[in-house]
Amino acid sequence: MVTGPFAVFIASAVLIFGVFGAVAATTGRPRDADYGRMNRLRGLFTAALLVVLGTFLVFTLPRLPYSAEARTPDRVVHAVGKQYAWSLTDGVGPSLDTWDRDFSPVASVPAGSAVEFRVTTLDVNHGFSLYAPDGHLVAQTQAMPGYMNRLRVTFDQPGTYTVLCLELCGMAHHRMRGVVEVR
Repeated sequence: MVTGPFAVFIASAVLIFGVFGAVAATTGRPRDADYGRMNRLRGLFTAALLVVLGTFLVFTLPRLPYSAEARTPDRVVHAVGKQYAWSLTDGVGPSLDTWDRDFSPVASVPAGSAVEFRVTTLDVNHGFSLYAPDGHLVAQTQAMPGYMNRLRVTFDQPGTYTVLCLELCGMAHHRMRGVVEVR
């Protein structure tokens, strides 16, 4: 059974090979160039290309992953990574100087709330990944020094969600964990 995208791929491939074949067939004999005709063909090709690309745009644009009317999150959790731990706090999060005092590996959020994780790191790149109580990956983003990524998650089910590092960051990478308690 031929699906829509595969049919478009096959039709495009046949068209491209046909154009290349037609061009190759005309290069065997010398002749004068008709620049007026070539410019008309270029214009026709450009118009056809714009129609095809515009059609793809119209059909794919509504399927973007983020809704246009994004709501303000109910809660903001600052996720700060440092080898080999995640600190999950309501405030700005610890710095290298205040890590021992401000570090917290656990955040509590109410079920049904929209939470925005503001993810950064103090040392090297880390992968911030959030796993549901059943072990399935819920969401992930990259944690980078000097940059803050924002990750929005709505927690529909209560339980203990685990934060793990998905970027190999050193010898104790497997111990880099945090916990989000959804009550």
